[in-house]
Amino acid sequence: MVRRPTSRPGFTPGAAVSGTRLRDLGRVPGASASFRRRFENILDEVGRLDNIRIDDLVIVRDKPPVFDDLGDFIGNIVKPNDLTEILGSVITRPDLPTTNQLDFVTTSLMDQLRKNLPDALPKVPIKTGKKGADLPVTTKGLTQLLQLAAVRICEDQASVIWDDGINQLVVHASQIQATLTDGLVRVDIKVEADKLRATMQIPFAVGSEERLTGLVMATTDRPAGNPVVAQVWGEALIALTHGALISASESLAGASGRDVQNQRLIPRALTARRGSLVVESQARFVFKEDLR
Repeated sequence: MVRRPTSRPGFTPGAAVSGTRLRDLGRVPGASASFRRRFENILDEVGRLDNIRIDDLVIVRDKPPVFDDLGDFIGNIVKPNDLTEILGSVITRPDLPTTNQLDFVTTSLMDQLRKNLPDALPKVPIKTGKKGADLPVTTKGLTQLLQLAAVRICEDQASVIWDDGINQLVVHASQIQATLTDGLVRVDIKVEADKLRATMQIPFAVGSEERLTGLVMATTDRPAGNPVVAQVWGEALIALTHGALISASESLAGASGRDVQNQRLIPRALTARRGSLVVESQARFVFKEDLR
């Protein structure tokens, strides 16, 4: 597929190059090394050429266009460590608020990513229903985001006591840990009760590179770990960890850009592989209630 060149200093798409040596085109500002080599090869074969239209030349881009032909965003590829390294520095900032730390952290994270990789995130609003940036995090990065999300769900408490009127359980929201393998996110959460300390494990089957599932995920009917805790508190633990995973994904996607309605982007898919999770973002669809 031939992509038309965008305007650059020294280029006028569609203009003829009458009376100009082809060699001079390779010296214009912004010409890449591969661009120059292409001209040198042509010069070796045909010598001096006049009246060549630049649009007739196949030019290889050094960088992809911002949006593809379908309107989906494609910028610089973000690596899992790119986000996780920034995340580590943001979480230790002295101005970290005492409440709702998750959104503060993801917003600061995206702001810094824009500085480090200017073309990694959309600079203009994303059209309705179109794809935004892919946001990959390592196991460590996901663990940190899940901890912030779980603490927010627990009303900004690092540990909470659940009481059903008969049983009590201490849940350590700030000690959640994530493990990532192909198509699987396993969340471990520490709990305590009278003379009992346990780590409960909740697996979530999400998308993989071979099996795309969007935001659809599945889990077991109860967590692995202490059977009594699983029987009494299993559904609540699954709800907490699932909510933390969705909340972390929503906050990350929302901080990455806006749509044409000035709404935050939302996650459209989770893809897990060993050691990393990719959150794909997109603009919301518009639904009309009276549409027939």
